[in-house]
Amino acid sequence: MSRDAGEVFEAAVGVVQGAKGRQILAVHNEGRKLVVREKPKFSNPKFVLVGVTADGAGSQLHVVVGADPRTPSALLDGTMNDRALKKFVEAVQAALDGSAPAPASPVTNHYLKKKTQVPWLDPNQEPEIELGGNLLAVYGL
Repeated sequence: MSRDAGEVFEAAVGVVQGAKGRQILAVHNEGRKLVVREKPKFSNPKFVLVGVTADGAGSQLHVVVGADPRTPSALLDGTMNDRALKKFVEAVQAALDGSAPAPASPVTNHYLKKKTQVPWLDPNQEPEIELGGNLLAVYGL
């Protein structure tokens, strides 16, 4: 992308904050990393991992979408994940070009342990996201 990495990351955060059914599980602003849980109406929950890196004068947006491993796999998971990936990237591009603004509210660097926000200090160390129950799910970028 021909935009500054900080701008792209802010657009990605704005897209997440402006959508229903998405929850930020981890965010590191300086490291430009974001972990999101998305619960679509008629599909299995998904995890979206976002990273933005500087690339010369521009930046690269890295996005990975996968089904929640705690849910039974479905026949259309792959297709739905591809669709979610494309929609997310298109929404970030629209936020950047101004056709669908997605203003971001400030977010502190953190990850969730159950329902508690824990400071995420080092972006090179993967966050230990705990989603509740006795299942510890570690998702890194």
